Amino acid sequence: MHYIYWINKILLTLLGTSTGLVKIFGMEKEMELFRNAGFSNAATVVFGIVQVAATVLIWFPVTLRAGAFTLALSFVVATGVLFKNGMTTFGLVSILFIVMAIFAAFPSDR
Repeated sequence: MHYIYWINKILLTLLGTSTGLVKIFGMEKEMELFRNAGFSNAATVVFGIVQVAATVLIWFPVTLRAGAFTLALSFVVATGVLFKNGMTTFGLVSILFIVMAIFAAFPSDR
């Protein structure tokens, strides 16, 4: 179980960082998805910053749970954006990301 936890944490790091950075750098397709869901470009960038910050927080024991739950919440919002844009299949797959983030909040060594 310990190895699964660490693999999950590494995958979350890649996922949280990449999804946050595409928002921070304003990738047009990402910005368009969030605009269609009612987000301004500035709000989308701030959302990306929160995703990257939450990803960093999961690596410190003191901030692990706050980071994991913030990351899970950001994935809930992003999944809602996908559904709002009619991307049902990807939205359903994205529910897995939410579960992964919640799983990260409960390390096996505690």
